[in-house]
Amino acid sequence: MDSINLYPDTPVLVRYPRSKQEEQGDRAAWSWLPGTVVEQCGPDEWQVCVEDMSVAVREDGSKPTPRTPRNRLYYPLCFRDSSEIRPRKQA
Repeated sequence: MDSINLYPDTPVLVRYPRSKQEEQGDRAAWSWLPGTVVEQCGPDEWQVCVEDMSVAVREDGSKPTPRTPRNRLYYPLCFRDSSEIRPRKQA
């Protein structure tokens, strides 16, 4: 993929495993999940906050329940290059 320009707060889709089983499998098969660029860390590397309920946790690391308030959810950060990020259209 050619170099892409992404800036903080850009909505993206990012490859991220939803489970330990998926994490241990083929990285190319990881799910495309919604996220937001936090910062650019290098010429082709970005830190992304993955914002999908399937990977959210509570402060203690446990899985949230449907009644967990949104302001009590914690989402993972990851580092990805341009092959693992796609721009996402805003609704």
